[in-house]
Amino acid sequence: MKPQLKYFYNPECPKCKELKPVIEELKQLFEITSINTYEEGVLVESLNIQWVPTFILEDKTGQHKFEGVKEITKFIQKVIS
Repeated sequence: MKPQLKYFYNPECPKCKELKPVIEELKQLFEITSINTYEEGVLVESLNIQWVPTFILEDKTGQHKFEGVKEITKFIQKVIS
């Protein structure tokens, strides 16, 4: 079973748009759920999402949050390389 990756985005976010091809590539490694922050405000608030894009990875070691472009870029470089 693939690890779960929740991807928080909003449709107007330029960096979120840039991530689209990367998200497709990550689907080979993760079960991805894309969450539009405009449509899921209650969930966003309950998880204290401060930035978009944000990834929340759930694997056998627990839950890991990556907020903003710098953290997400480091995460992507780590898992793809």
